[in-house]
Amino acid sequence: MQTLQDLAQAFRLYAVCDPCARVALIDLNQLMAREGPEYPLERVRMRLKCTACQRRTHALRVVYVGPQGRASGFRYARETAHPKTADPS
Repeated sequence: MQTLQDLAQAFRLYAVCDPCARVALIDLNQLMAREGPEYPLERVRMRLKCTACQRRTHALRVVYVGPQGRASGFRYARETAHPKTADPS
């Protein structure tokens, strides 16, 4: 089971609200200070609630940023239906 401490050195944790498409960075250091470094990531996921629409969300994005803490290329987008291509026949 992954804990907050497992992620703190080289990852960023984002809460994602699919209904309103909000993405928010979770401050791991603040969360570890409050809950402890051994707090399980699964419990964090189960407690998420969007501050914009007030809905419960259980979606997390864990982004590797390396030991220097520089994220590269993080982008979250909802899946969209691709338009059908014309049948060439």
